[in-house]
Amino acid sequence: MLKRSINLFIALFAISIIALETYIYWHTRFRPWQPSSSIGRLVYYYSFFTVLSNLMLALSCFWLTINPNCHRYSFKVIRLNGLVGVIITTIVYNLILRGIHSPPNILLKIANESLHVVIPVLGILTWFIWGPFRKINIKVIVGSLLSLMGYGIYIFVRGYYTSLYPYPFINVVQIGYFKALLAVSKVFLLFWGLVFLCWAIDCLRSQK
Repeated sequence: MLKRSINLFIALFAISIIALETYIYWHTRFRPWQPSSSIGRLVYYYSFFTVLSNLMLALSCFWLTINPNCHRYSFKVIRLNGLVGVIITTIVYNLILRGIHSPPNILLKIANESLHVVIPVLGILTWFIWGPFRKINIKVIVGSLLSLMGYGIYIFVRGYYTSLYPYPFINVVQIGYFKALLAVSKVFLLFWGLVFLCWAIDCLRSQK
């Protein structure tokens, strides 16, 4: 019961924060380089790795409240993507982006800390304590890595036509393709390493 309650809390917390930011960005254009249309701003917002990672974590947590023993392949991939994604979100934001990103109002500051710190920490801790484990294998890892590649392709294709990129270290307009692809390669290697770290933890914890 406690596990289900905590997973439900994480899911509702993440969805509430994302819904709040969705509402704000639908109605307000804070920066001159943001899309002028409401739909454009939402497409841009939902292109952020942070938002997608928190959404996948929330979806997997909500899934666990309904079916704690789920064995579907789609769930396993979403769960792994959510866990690894929020770890990368926390690392990259706090080491690289925190100093250059300043939310324009108090609500967005609260949302920012929630998506980059609070929800990721809650998600990882609850997974490490309660699992579920025995959910990661080669097939799941391949699905996770392919979905990351799909996201990267989407970001660069969309950026080519709109000149909008969600993060400065992959902004081709400002730094060029070489530096942007180099940064993406580093993130991909980090993702790869964290996937196998989670796999190792999954194997060790499933033996207890």
